[in-house]
Amino acid sequence: GQHLADILEEQYGYQVLHHEGTYDVPGRDDAYSRSLPEITRLLEENPQIQVVIDLHRDAVADENTRLVMDLDGRPTARFMFFNGISWTRRTGSISYLQNDNLPDNLAFSFQMKLKAEAYYPGLTLRTFLKAYRYNQHVLPRATLIEVGTENNTFEEARNAMEPLADLLYKVLRGK
Repeated sequence: GQHLADILEEQYGYQVLHHEGTYDVPGRDDAYSRSLPEITRLLEENPQIQVVIDLHRDAVADENTRLVMDLDGRPTARFMFFNGISWTRRTGSISYLQNDNLPDNLAFSFQMKLKAEAYYPGLTLRTFLKAYRYNQHVLPRATLIEVGTENNTFEEARNAMEPLADLLYKVLRGK
């Protein structure tokens, strides 16, 4: 995360607030509920914030799964855009997970995916849709990005930050 923040600031001129709170202890089940008050506070104190990125690595069951590709001679973790849609086939809309920003969240995610395919073919995995909302309701451009898995190396994840920063720049500037 810090490497992404550094690139966005140094190469693209963005002001970045990098929050490193830990909310998945003692367990992941309530991590988003535990993090929401802090995210809300940060957004209230910094109303100029236009994008929220929740950066993770994907947890996979198979210890041999590594999501990596060669990008310009560097091993680079592949990543996916993960969207909470507050809806299930069985129940329909999940009313207690209201997200008025859902159309904008999805548009932002899909724009990122399209730019990735155009500029970095194969770097991104499928766009993932899940019933929960992942605190994406906080802003129109709130996204969850999963970079590699717990089996990827630090170097592979770090190498993914340069193309990710470039994609953010391209989408945010309409390039």
